[in-house]
Amino acid sequence: MVINVAEVKQQVSVISGVPPCNDVYTFFYDETGNCRKFSLTDNGYNSESAIENNFILAGVLYPGIDFQVDFDTLYNQLGYCEDQKELKFKHLYHNSRSFLEFIESKRATAFISWLYESGLYVHYSTLNNLYYSLVDIVDSLWNLFPNIVCNPELCNIIKSALYDFVIQYQDDITGILIKYGYPNIQDCQGFCYEFCDFIKQYNDEEKYYPGFFVEMLCQMLKEAGKQEELVFVQDNEPNKLIDEYYLLYLERCEIFSKSHHLFDEEKTVQARIKDIVFEEDGKQFINYDFCNSQDNRFIQISDLWCGLLGKLFRFLDENTIERIKEIKMKLTRQQRENIQSIYALICKSDEKCKFFLRNSNAQANIGLRMMKLKELQKYN
Repeated sequence: MVINVAEVKQQVSVISGVPPCNDVYTFFYDETGNCRKFSLTDNGYNSESAIENNFILAGVLYPGIDFQVDFDTLYNQLGYCEDQKELKFKHLYHNSRSFLEFIESKRATAFISWLYESGLYVHYSTLNNLYYSLVDIVDSLWNLFPNIVCNPELCNIIKSALYDFVIQYQDDITGILIKYGYPNIQDCQGFCYEFCDFIKQYNDEEKYYPGFFVEMLCQMLKEAGKQEELVFVQDNEPNKLIDEYYLLYLERCEIFSKSHHLFDEEKTVQARIKDIVFEEDGKQFINYDFCNSQDNRFIQISDLWCGLLGKLFRFLDENTIERIKEIKMKLTRQQRENIQSIYALICKSDEKCKFFLRNSNAQANIGLRMMKLKELQKYN
């Protein structure tokens, strides 16, 4: 299969408002939060962990094709032994019982300080499993309402409103999804009308967000029900929401087509993309490789960064902004300095290239997460 990356890059650019990236970088990756399969069951979802945690594909990168890094200093500080096969996040997290305890540890401090001074950039692509599973409902309306669905800003707000509404009434709406075999809806009219009836019963239309946008979605679903058309949630395997995360791997290679991408070995992903070739400027190419993390210290560093992000994002998502402000007042100097360095690393990468940090999540959640992190790293 051949993918025209120029078309993909242009689509992403239009949606994001950011010019396509044609710079050369070298990326290294690891992942966390891989639930393998995310699906509906008779009683809900097959994995509560997949609801609570994002899938994260993340790591480090540097401009160009070569960069010198002092790995030995870090490995010595972390007490790396020669008989260890590789350094992994579990060694860094060790016996920590919480994110706050971990972020105060000598190991965390050594890694964060080293990474901050290394000159490397960080990157991540996160995916909220439930959000990702729901947005096909909105995307399915593009044929009936192109002026709305093809408006990136408005479309993203509607998707976010749908997700927030579903979270608020998760059990009831999950029951509707199960009843109609989502994402293989055969009775499209029945699904749309029942979903709309539920929205009418519980949605607060007087609230601009999410109420107004949920009502907008409701009106579009009514028309879709009349036409019996929701193209992206029909003719699929019933109950299977996410089969694999290989599309996120491909997206990074497409967006950064001039760069080289080195992934940790992941057999299922490798099997899905082994026959995929990219095409740009009239030439076909492959710009990715998979390698054993034991043989690549950049990937081991990516494992540490990826694991840290998983703990950080879970911590931020579990605490309200009010609770974050209370926690901030009790942080030790070491905790605050480490959080400030993490925030600085993320900001540095975001300033370098807006595509380094990618989020498939409700827009409100993305903004709130960064707001919490910014608040947490402030001085009292």
